[in-house]
Amino acid sequence: MRSSFLLLPSLVIACGPKSGETEDLASSSQEAAQLTESVAADGTIEQRIDLNSDGEPDVYNFYVQPTDGPRALVRKEVDLNWDQRIDVRTWFTSEGKIEKEEMDGDFDGRVDWVDHYQGGKRVLSEVDTDYNGIFDLFKIYESGKVRRKERDSNGDGRVDFWEYLDDEGSVVKVGRDVDGDGVMDVRED
Repeated sequence: MRSSFLLLPSLVIACGPKSGETEDLASSSQEAAQLTESVAADGTIEQRIDLNSDGEPDVYNFYVQPTDGPRALVRKEVDLNWDQRIDVRTWFTSEGKIEKEEMDGDFDGRVDWVDHYQGGKRVLSEVDTDYNGIFDLFKIYESGKVRRKERDSNGDGRVDFWEYLDDEGSVVKVGRDVDGDGVMDVRED
């Protein structure tokens, strides 16, 4: 499912006319996707793309235009299932590296997965595995690989289960908090 979140936004990341213009993005034999842009009061350029020609934008790109260089994408929002609600929001640094991404995987209007990045590399994922509005699984990455998973298995807001993983993603160590204080009490290697 993650790949579908990234595929659609990457298809439309670079396209766009000058401010205020409208442009057809598809060939004349296909339904035309419409692209429009406007400049907000704060100077941010908002680009709206209607991929399915229903009159409602499905992709929003937000750019800043520095005085000394090309405009830079700072945020992207995508409605994957065309229900007029944003399902994926992605933030970028001024250098164009991904900084944070929020996803609504079950399309209920609530974010249930957040990825955090440093230097363009994912370092943390927060996941609401039971879709109750509370993150209960945390994946910690090192060098692009999940190294540790922390879980709040009883819903009390504290991590009570830890898994440590090797380079291949196999669990090498497990820890549990049995008394509810958020500190590992039992460790199994």
